[in-house]
Amino acid sequence: MLDFFFHKAIPAYQAFFGRIGLGEITDIVLASGGDFSKEYSREFQTRCPTGEDHIFQVPGTDIRYNREVAPSKAKRWENASEKELPRQDVSGKGIIGVDELAKYLKIEVERTTKTLLFETENGQVAAAVIRGDYDVNEAKLRAVLGCKALALAPAAVVKEVTGAEVGYAGPIGLPENVRVVWDESTAGRRNFECGANKTGEHSANVNFGRDIPEPKEFFDIKVAREGDADPKTEKEYAVYRGSEVGNVFTLYTKFSDSFGFKFMDKDGKEKPVYMGCYGIGTTRVLGVLAEVFHDEHGVLWPENVAPARVHIIPLAKKESDAPYKEALSLYKKLQKQGVDCLFEDRINRSVGSRMADADLIGVPTRVVVSEKTLADKGLEVKDRRTGEIQMLSVAAFLKRFA
Repeated sequence: MLDFFFHKAIPAYQAFFGRIGLGEITDIVLASGGDFSKEYSREFQTRCPTGEDHIFQVPGTDIRYNREVAPSKAKRWENASEKELPRQDVSGKGIIGVDELAKYLKIEVERTTKTLLFETENGQVAAAVIRGDYDVNEAKLRAVLGCKALALAPAAVVKEVTGAEVGYAGPIGLPENVRVVWDESTAGRRNFECGANKTGEHSANVNFGRDIPEPKEFFDIKVAREGDADPKTEKEYAVYRGSEVGNVFTLYTKFSDSFGFKFMDKDGKEKPVYMGCYGIGTTRVLGVLAEVFHDEHGVLWPENVAPARVHIIPLAKKESDAPYKEALSLYKKLQKQGVDCLFEDRINRSVGSRMADADLIGVPTRVVVSEKTLADKGLEVKDRRTGEIQMLSVAAFLKRFA
């Protein structure tokens, strides 16, 4: 039943985002279930150049991942044809970052290697070894190690394990009780750099087989980046930015087991309640709408989420003037028809400032009532999104909302 409802909820979410104008640019994206679920959650990500998330799509498919979980195969950097050079320990204390290190050693960044020590919840120390131009994805590393919690090892542990300060750890000569996990980005290299396990020193021209055993297995423990490929199809990901506007995921019995939350079935037996999480970020959605639908003058609200449907602006100096009276009459008629309206009653403000505020607020339809419009058909009606202007009678305009 949980799976049945879960898969019914997804199209319901899609219908909702379609109604508010985001349907065609909102995608279902696989993301981390975090501490709540071992399975992927489904995020609803709206494509947006300023979005906080990076989405990785497998070309030609509807498979999309949030970068936090995207499996990735690094663009191979191989130099296997190179002749093995003698290993050297090079002094390089105080160098910060792989770019600076590569420049100092006069090598490519891809030749550098990061070795980061982590501790699991039971005290196991693990070394994550990754190509220097990548970062470690702790969620992926947790999955490889089969642990629940993971944290960077404190400086005292790094010193105890490697004999060096933080920043100079390397995979050569680590104690047997340290599990070394090699990322697949490190495969196929010759004459690479790594920490020398000596404070202030780096090892250059390191080679598998001669200086360190060839790893029996390489893993994917890196944060995916643009240029990486999907490991299954080996196709390079299409990458774009998105903003999360919704999320659904299954909890199964994680919390019902913890709290003893059960129900009695038709046979009189107690069973745990299966649970799921279904969220929409209501305030976030409004921010995304404004980010997606705007121009240089202000917001372009879609009809179904606009704060009002009509913005009425009388061009009058006094409330007794005909344009003001006609505008107020129109406002009351629209209200009777159930149409939400804004009425611009700040007649002491300049015409330009009132028009600019109307564009800034972004109500879909702006209506101007002036001596000039009354001498014509009655109303100047502007579509905020297209900028199209029409002259309409009051009766013709009211028919739009009948």
